[in-house]
Amino acid sequence: MAGRSGMPLTLLDLSGSASRKRGWIVLGLFLLSLILSEGLRHRPEPWSSAGFLAVGIGVILLTVAMVQRLHDAGRSGYWSLLTLVPYAGVLAVLVILVLRPRDVTRLGHPVARRVGGGALCALALLFVSRAVYWQPYWIPSENMKPALLVGDFLIATRVSPDDLQRGDVVVFRHPTNGTDYIKRVIGLPQDRVQMRAGVLYINDEAVPQTPNGTFEEIFEPQGPFRSLPRCANAGVVEGGPCSKNRLVETLPGGRQITVLDIDADGSADSTDIFTVPPDSYFMLGDNRDNSADSRFPALVGGVGFVPAENITSRARLILFSSAGRQIADVTSWRADRYLKAVQ
Repeated sequence: MAGRSGMPLTLLDLSGSASRKRGWIVLGLFLLSLILSEGLRHRPEPWSSAGFLAVGIGVILLTVAMVQRLHDAGRSGYWSLLTLVPYAGVLAVLVILVLRPRDVTRLGHPVARRVGGGALCALALLFVSRAVYWQPYWIPSENMKPALLVGDFLIATRVSPDDLQRGDVVVFRHPTNGTDYIKRVIGLPQDRVQMRAGVLYINDEAVPQTPNGTFEEIFEPQGPFRSLPRCANAGVVEGGPCSKNRLVETLPGGRQITVLDIDADGSADSTDIFTVPPDSYFMLGDNRDNSADSRFPALVGGVGFVPAENITSRARLILFSSAGRQIADVTSWRADRYLKAVQ
């Protein structure tokens, strides 16, 4: 019984020792978890979360095993950080596993073990909370400007459809292809939604619009796809100012949102009346003339009505924002979009 109760603690003891056999077993389990995660990544919840959690557990066990093997070989455990780097990490693991143990004096200290175990528990908690409660997303398109810009890296938290409110920015799976989309909830179940000459109508009542100046940005390639923004002003050359008309809408219930208008007579500025089915929602992008949303059927590139079961999370917080091609390029991070709440 004593041996069993101490087993979880030994798995987190960075000053312990690990045989080469154990290292190979842990590496095998880690690679297996990667394969399973890839197969579950596009599956509905909870399968995708289970895959992520499996990888997280594998990373923790692999890190501990590598630290212990490095200690046995008389080398610094910090080299185990290479195991977190794709490709190079796998090679590093293989090198670490073939190192010969040395007859070294173990300098493990109870405080060090507590700190190491605490750090690994914190890492485990991060993986568990990620799988259960929150998800990160990177915005690749401009359909939600000005609330979300191309390159915004945000956190979204799990949400129940019963807690959704009109105006929430949510992440959902596309009804036909399962791809993650992010839009704003406009129509609730049984609502009647229509666009008339660019004005939004909900349940046959016009949503008040108030002009709010212009939204300005540079006409240049944005994000990983290097797409150019659409502009309301004609004849813009690369590097020049790109403008869009900005409006404030007051939704039923009093919530205000900011939307953009590019074309005074856009293709979806006037629509038929959409009656939202039970257990479904009507989504719109804030960049109204540049959003494939519920105004368009899923079969022609839109999203149609979104079933409640497809909504996975609500956008909460923009951690940071990258204006460049790669999110890791810190020189392109926008100085005014750190820890910014999603409105």
